Amino acid sequence: MGKTSQNLYEIFGEVIAEHDFLKAFLITSGLAFLMYFSAPKIVSMLGREDLLNALRVTLSALGAFFGFIVSTSIIEPKRIVEGE
Repeated sequence: MGKTSQNLYEIFGEVIAEHDFLKAFLITSGLAFLMYFSAPKIVSMLGREDLLNALRVTLSALGAFFGFIVSTSIIEPKRIVEGE
């Protein structure tokens, strides 16, 4: 896909290409779900079954945070700089 045929969207003041947005969404969702589904194994290793729901929420939020960090390091915004 050439740079002239990209669909650009503005999100929170940053301009991003459609395929970069989809890539960031997949990375963030994938890491969040990976951490969510790893919670039962961690709980069984700890032997604390009562922490399962709390650990699922915490780990999925941590996975989304890691996905955000990975996405921001991989994808650069397409800023439009206008001079005065």
